[in-house]
Amino acid sequence: MYELVMKKMREGDWGAVTRLLHELHGTGAGRSRERTAGTPRRGFSERFEAVSLTPRLVADAVVEENGKFKGIELGGTEYKPSARFLKGLAQRMKVSFSIFELFTPVEVIGRAAERAADLPLRVTLDHEKNEALALVEDKGVPMPAGNVEIVMREDPRLQKFDYDDGVITGSFALGESWDVQGDSRYSVHINVQVPVDGMGTPCVTLSTLRQVCSNGAVAEAPLFRTKMEIKDNSGEHFRRLLRSFNNPRGIEALHERLLAANGTKASVDEVFRVMSFVKRQVRDARHQMLLCERLEAVADNPCVRYGVTDLASIGERRRGLLPVGCSVADLMNFASELGTHHADLIKNPRAVDALTGEFFAKGYDLEEMYPNAQPARGFYLSGIDFGEGARR
Repeated sequence: MYELVMKKMREGDWGAVTRLLHELHGTGAGRSRERTAGTPRRGFSERFEAVSLTPRLVADAVVEENGKFKGIELGGTEYKPSARFLKGLAQRMKVSFSIFELFTPVEVIGRAAERAADLPLRVTLDHEKNEALALVEDKGVPMPAGNVEIVMREDPRLQKFDYDDGVITGSFALGESWDVQGDSRYSVHINVQVPVDGMGTPCVTLSTLRQVCSNGAVAEAPLFRTKMEIKDNSGEHFRRLLRSFNNPRGIEALHERLLAANGTKASVDEVFRVMSFVKRQVRDARHQMLLCERLEAVADNPCVRYGVTDLASIGERRRGLLPVGCSVADLMNFASELGTHHADLIKNPRAVDALTGEFFAKGYDLEEMYPNAQPARGFYLSGIDFGEGARR
């Protein structure tokens, strides 16, 4: 079905494209936007809608509740504001997002309506979640989400398709892999991210998959990220870009950093960074404690080794010079296992990608100073009792 849709796109038969999309997703024209119990979820071609408006219209559409910004009402439906909506509002005002610590969104919208009442803006509405996504300048039109979905799903390399917080993400296997001695076989993937609301640029990021336990580690750092400039909205140019993507220098660098991580002892500071990440990102205090205890065990109890009760009591500069009993790769595998197998414990699973990218992109503290010969574990978090409701 996806192949037929792409064929009709290339032929320019948009009536057939619309009809096929309705058939593909089990939707029909004229269906109410309100989703009732038992009805199928919308396909992306119907789920998202771009609406042109102005600051004056936004101000008129504001819904308040007890003096707080509850949502905006458009076409008789109330949409709750997302973080992307507020970020876009701040950008249109040319101020920092921290303005919302000083003023309420309603006050900021009111000020925007006073300063530039008729500025052309666009908001993307998510009819599935009744949510207002990014508020952006009304310039051009982002590629329709339905077209993004079709192009990704018809690619035979697709491993995972996901949508979250205004961004469609597809993970694709590049067909290349490496054996890392003492650890595992790693396959090379790319993560393709396309915003559905025009905020941000579509991009491709290199990633690895640790095959011994299916841990995904995305190298979310500029060195491994490539922006995509999509020339048309039909999906045809995007399809060609996706099929022809190649970043040999990035793949070579990623392989080199992976080998170096496996062959280098981690420092106390690198353990401290992962521990700080756990304390910031894991919601439950008990889960934080269990994970930090396991991390200390993986690192061979650095507090005992260096005679302290808390790694924070060691100065930052000195922390970077002291080795622990695990490799840098062990720390990254620990974090990626947490993000892959226990994502429900974390506030923002994407933060794991940023942590991994930070490790990959920077030189390791003890590289070429303290070599590691200890083999990696298959799993790092097995046996921890996170309690009911925690994903395993």
